[in-house]
Amino acid sequence: MGERMMQTQTTAVFSEELAVLPTKLPTSSTVYNFPINRQKIFITEPNRDWRPAIMERLEKLTRLETGWDGYLGEPVSFANANFALRMLEGICSKDTPAPQIVPGTRGDLQIEWHTHITDIELHVIAPNNVHAWLADEKTGPDGKDFLLTINFTEVARQIRKMTEHASDRVATS
Repeated sequence: MGERMMQTQTTAVFSEELAVLPTKLPTSSTVYNFPINRQKIFITEPNRDWRPAIMERLEKLTRLETGWDGYLGEPVSFANANFALRMLEGICSKDTPAPQIVPGTRGDLQIEWHTHITDIELHVIAPNNVHAWLADEKTGPDGKDFLLTINFTEVARQIRKMTEHASDRVATS
């Protein structure tokens, strides 16, 4: 004979503040107030100056024909384009200069900034698989290479530094 397993049932009740709850709820019930009438929740796209141009560029790269490079070059994959946009939204501010975006031949893409204070190159091989290269006054012209999966702190720091320096130059002009 097999063991008999006890199953417990839990009831969740979602209610508006003015709604009348049943008078008798099971003892394992959880009541969540969901105040629909008391507040509005808006979900919008991030407000970034560079976003429309980047979205247009990524869309063009996903629509490339196979063989776009004269060989067997593949269009940028939707997964890579989507990840690149979400990555940029996470590591760039509203005022960050738009990067250059170049397609790779295997559905990958390269995102680059080259300024007088820093060089940043992000090779998006696949979602959560990014090869980064950074060069600035600390690293010298050889720069430093590293792989990124979910922690983009160092790249975000470099981009923030580049953005602040660019806005300082505009303010003094």
